[in-house]
Amino acid sequence: MEYIIRRAKKSDVPKIIDLARRMVKYSTSPFRGISDEAVQEFREKDLISLYSSLANPALGIFVAEATSDGRFLGHVISSSSFLESTTGEEQGYIFDLSVEEELWGTGIAKNLMDMAEEFILDSGMKYIALNVTSSNGRAVGFYEKMGFVEERKRMIKVLKSSDKDESQSPPA
Repeated sequence: MEYIIRRAKKSDVPKIIDLARRMVKYSTSPFRGISDEAVQEFREKDLISLYSSLANPALGIFVAEATSDGRFLGHVISSSSFLESTTGEEQGYIFDLSVEEELWGTGIAKNLMDMAEEFILDSGMKYIALNVTSSNGRAVGFYEKMGFVEERKRMIKVLKSSDKDESQSPPA
């Protein structure tokens, strides 16, 4: 399939939101007791801001579309101005990468990431970062092939009311 990658337009935003909404299920941590529907609703509300963000020169939002019929195939949302939480250094950041599931493994995601990386590099950034859910092995492997390495681990603990009760109890 032949396709092009181009900057997103306002008319692409509903397609970006729809695809990100459908694909977010692969990014939901198994430790979170939340329904797919609730996660999808949050994702949709979170991305509504894209309508007003398209003109922001620090955002690189790119879409892949089929050259034959203009079908929307995927997108990447990147930023060239994101502060690293420990050092305060500006860096590039990937907020979302989504490709239609039946097109996984075709190179579209790699080409979208290459475009985002070029955008971030052209902005003078030295680093590019992203978050990926550790249980999403396919995505972790993809990003490792793209040259990303683990820098931090975010850890969570699922609290139970008995944990709280025990921590407040005086030692015996």
